[in-house]
Amino acid sequence: MQLFQLLIELGAAESNLPQSLRLHFHHVEHLMFRTEWTKQKFWLERVAQGDLFGNATTEPPDTPIGEIRTKVLPHGDGRYRLNGRKAYGTGSLYAQWIPVVAVDHQGERITVVVPADRIGVTLVDDWGGFGQRLTATGTSVFEDVVVDADEILGADKRITRVGGNFPQLVHLATLAGIAAAAARDVTDKVAARRRIYSTGSGDLARNDPIIQAEVGKINAVARAARSIVLGAAASLDDAWHRWKHDGAYAPTTDEAYVEADIAISSAQVVLVPLVLGAASQLFDALGASAIDAKGALDRHWRNARAVSSHNPYLYKARRVGGFHLNGTPPPIFVPGDDVGISPAAEAARSDAFPASAPWP
Repeated sequence: MQLFQLLIELGAAESNLPQSLRLHFHHVEHLMFRTEWTKQKFWLERVAQGDLFGNATTEPPDTPIGEIRTKVLPHGDGRYRLNGRKAYGTGSLYAQWIPVVAVDHQGERITVVVPADRIGVTLVDDWGGFGQRLTATGTSVFEDVVVDADEILGADKRITRVGGNFPQLVHLATLAGIAAAAARDVTDKVAARRRIYSTGSGDLARNDPIIQAEVGKINAVARAARSIVLGAAASLDDAWHRWKHDGAYAPTTDEAYVEADIAISSAQVVLVPLVLGAASQLFDALGASAIDAKGALDRHWRNARAVSSHNPYLYKARRVGGFHLNGTPPPIFVPGDDVGISPAAEAARSDAFPASAPWP
């Protein structure tokens, strides 16, 4: 709960910061759940010293969903070599360590953690989004990167829900921070405004009832966003304590994480349109001078739109409805399996361009 309170405040100061740290916190969360004490102790000590984790989970956009092409294979020197390319390496340019989802020589999924500055690691600052420009969400390239055995973290054989809701809630905390920043800016600028419209009340903007109502709506969204995120965080906190008490594989733990997932999905469905609307209403309250590029007030909408585009909220309403109507649990999130080319599209492409035919 305290972490998400701090992330909202951090997002209000600069929305790129909580998103850049999002997958660092997610990896630390997973470290807490691991049972190999020696490896857990080593990595948590590095975190305590101030080291950050980046991210190399998602395969490039042309990869079929669920397929991992990044590989870690044994080498003749007794160590391993990592080869592959990843997209959306959020925060990696700021990190000391890069967790990479890959497969080994048997096709088993594993995670390796390599230093960001190791030979063969290339982090490309090619994120082209119009919002959240400083999150370093670019391409990561791994070319014959040397990997030691103790840098390999084997994947759990039994998939659980533990930790799966955490990254989305960080996005929502970022959104709540953006709402707070928009409310702060519109309030300060309206309070200082001296110019008036002839079609208004004739009084200063801060005393105009129409403008007061508009500023009130934006501040109401900011307060509601904070409450919604912290409410969802409380459900995740309950699930974490259930895991700690009952273990990762207990039915009670699964139920607690289902409840957290539904709470977070519900929050996302409500928050996205609210915050996007508030970031746009800001201009109604301030008028034409607010569109001056030097003021950069458009950043609130651009940043909110960028954050909202990850894990589209349009799909989450159905998840919530299915749960309440039929008791259908939400799907379990598996890193690397969440996005990619559909099997139908891949089959259609194969039919159109057989293996024997030259690719255009």
